[in-house]
Amino acid sequence: MGERGGSPSVEAAVLAVALGLLIAFAIAGGRLVTAEAAADHAARSAARVASLHREPSAATAAADQAATDSLAEQGLRCTDLQITLDTAGFAAPLGTPASVTATVRCEVEWSDLGLPGATGARAIESRATSPIDRWRERA
Repeated sequence: MGERGGSPSVEAAVLAVALGLLIAFAIAGGRLVTAEAAADHAARSAARVASLHREPSAATAAADQAATDSLAEQGLRCTDLQITLDTAGFAAPLGTPASVTATVRCEVEWSDLGLPGATGARAIESRATSPIDRWRERA
């Protein structure tokens, strides 16, 4: 009986392509996890910094700066960055539990991965809430 099988060089080429795609998908998955973690950290930083202020305008400015700095420190480049802050808690009377919520939405570019069909951007959104000291003076 004759031996039936493929050429070792063809098998190696197919294996190399499959391995290359596997590595590329692992890199894409790693980039997604890293981007989500960076957005989570930025939202937590923004909410925490905002909760330390006494008035909504100062809290919003500080939260924007904290989120932007956090993303820059972690090396996440967003093609579109939106930072929103819910400051309704600043209107609560003293002694009433209140909080601020920061939302960070970042679009991460995929086209530089070199994956077939990986064009455009993926939106990543994270939200964090931080309590406002209930006995602290508010504007």
